[in-house]
Amino acid sequence: MKLRAYAKINLSLRVFDKRPDGFHNLESVMQSVSLFDLITLSPLSSGIEVICDDPNVPSGRENIAYRAAELYFRTQSTEHRTQSTGIKIEIKKNIPMAAGLAGGSADAAAVLFGLNQMMTGDRRLATGDLLKLGARIGADVPFCLTGGTCLVKGKGEIVEKQSPWPKTYFVLVCPEIQVSSKWAYEEFDNMHLNVLEGIKNDLEAVVVSKHEVVAEIKEKLVSLGCSEAQMSGSGPSVFGAVRHKTEAENVFNKIKDDFPRSFLVETVDQGIELV
Repeated sequence: MKLRAYAKINLSLRVFDKRPDGFHNLESVMQSVSLFDLITLSPLSSGIEVICDDPNVPSGRENIAYRAAELYFRTQSTEHRTQSTGIKIEIKKNIPMAAGLAGGSADAAAVLFGLNQMMTGDRRLATGDLLKLGARIGADVPFCLTGGTCLVKGKGEIVEKQSPWPKTYFVLVCPEIQVSSKWAYEEFDNMHLNVLEGIKNDLEAVVVSKHEVVAEIKEKLVSLGCSEAQMSGSGPSVFGAVRHKTEAENVFNKIKDDFPRSFLVETVDQGIELV
């Protein structure tokens, strides 16, 4: 089974109080975009095996896709009192790591979705139960399972599907740095930031304070013709919005030499797709 696991961007991100579980309450409009990792699932007699074309991606329990498979099998074994079979997970990585694009969460969501599709009858989990499993794996996994345009609340477990965003093209730029989500949220707490007028991502000021290149990319995208630009998630990826494809291609061609990890993407209305 082959699946596309689509990246997400945050069209808005508001960060509120810290929860007892260590996460923050948030409110975000998330949008799936056409950049994707390709996940191939093959049955094994037992065990979980993860193979990725990016050597920086861990292959054991440190990999969120591995943990997703482990949790899914454990749930099946508990509910049906049987020993579930194993799975081989092959990941062709296109979504940059630690970039605010939910690449790992998308991979985990694809594994949960794919394993569930392989089940028959009452062994297949209902959508709501699958979303609950996803929330136990990572805050962005429930959205990645749902996809499209969603209003996301809580720590990410409350996902409300919205009407599809009008077809929009984005020039997505990922500088050659990584930003830890854990660090970004901790710094947000330490800096005691107030919500700034006109800023749609509350974590942006935190990341810019350490990585000025994020602000530079925003300015560059707007100067090249994007209607607006902002950081996605905990960064450092920045996206610039353009309504027409030809304009987006023009911006992309002008910025890709300075920032090789640039992508021309568009809105999609799903998080996972069978191919």
